[in-house]
Amino acid sequence: MNDARALGMDTVLDYTQPIPKTLAGKFDAVFDAHGGLTIGEEAMLAKRGGVILDINPSPAKMLRIVFSPSRKFVMGKQNAATLDEVGALASKGTVKIPIGRKVGLDEGIDLIRDLEAGRAKSKSVIVMG
Repeated sequence: MNDARALGMDTVLDYTQPIPKTLAGKFDAVFDAHGGLTIGEEAMLAKRGGVILDINPSPAKMLRIVFSPSRKFVMGKQNAATLDEVGALASKGTVKIPIGRKVGLDEGIDLIRDLEAGRAKSKSVIVMG
């Protein structure tokens, strides 16, 4: 996207903070791949006539998908080949995945407890071996 800097996309957005109002109406497509955006946030980000895609919609989002032509439900297939490709792109720096916490397998249970309790506020990785 050539105008990423104009949209403020040259910096990492903190998902624990409100979405900057400067991004309102800037996107032709809003793809909520993890289900973390609210209906209002999705609508705020999309341009007029833009499309909103949900891969993990809530019941309220499912209702909107049925009745709104701008909302779509997208199904994905997570398989080894797809994950290998994403990993290859990430290792080349094409896809940047910010990791807030990385622990060894011996600390994995503590990390999972923190995630379940809402104490882990970022992407986390358990390193095997």
